[in-house]
Amino acid sequence: MSTPDITTDTHGSPYAAVPVAELDDWAWLLSRLEDWLGHADHDTVEDWADFVGPGGIRLDQVAYVLSHWVPRMRALAGTTTTTPRR
Repeated sequence: MSTPDITTDTHGSPYAAVPVAELDDWAWLLSRLEDWLGHADHDTVEDWADFVGPGGIRLDQVAYVLSHWVPRMRALAGTTTTTPRR
């Protein structure tokens, strides 16, 4: 993986530009994480709740967000790969 370029948008807000070719790798990793979070056992869910504290984001909410990022990243990459590039 390469280092993202830090640039600014037309409003002067900084953002990182990631090479499109790497988006599929990121999508693969996030999809694995989403799957794992979606099948987390009760102890893991409780550990997460203790970590984030009262009012923090729930584990199922994290998985939900990832479930929306993955297809967007794959669409941008122009792929539907389910395994990482080597």
